[in-house]
Amino acid sequence: MAANNGLSSNKMASRIYKREDNQYKQSMIKEILDMYANEIYKAILHGERVQISKVGTIIPEVKTHMGNYNLPVCNANGGNLPYTKMRISRNNTLKEKMNKTLLENVEKGILGLEKLPFDIQQIRILKKSGIISEDVAEGREE
Repeated sequence: MAANNGLSSNKMASRIYKREDNQYKQSMIKEILDMYANEIYKAILHGERVQISKVGTIIPEVKTHMGNYNLPVCNANGGNLPYTKMRISRNNTLKEKMNKTLLENVEKGILGLEKLPFDIQQIRILKKSGIISEDVAEGREE
């Protein structure tokens, strides 16, 4: 499998440019996408929730160590400083569509989403539960 570096603004601009309903230059699309990404970056940096239509919400969170899992509680001695995390939640329509696509793929013999296959451990679990047949190969061609 080729390395997947994610969907960059260049790749997204190229996809939008190739759409039948597009009427903009690829460079203009990329500039707008870069501005959009920059505004999302600034909003998250300041602690704002970011709702992305038809996708979901990015939620920044601040955390402090509570002393769980053998870690001492947050302290002022430089040991365990407060930190940030991000939580991402999908909207229900996207969640249902992704799950439907996944199950349709399994029925067709595609083990996962098109560019996100099950790993070997997941395949073993699915075989054990009877969702996929025992004769499906666990290894993937590279």
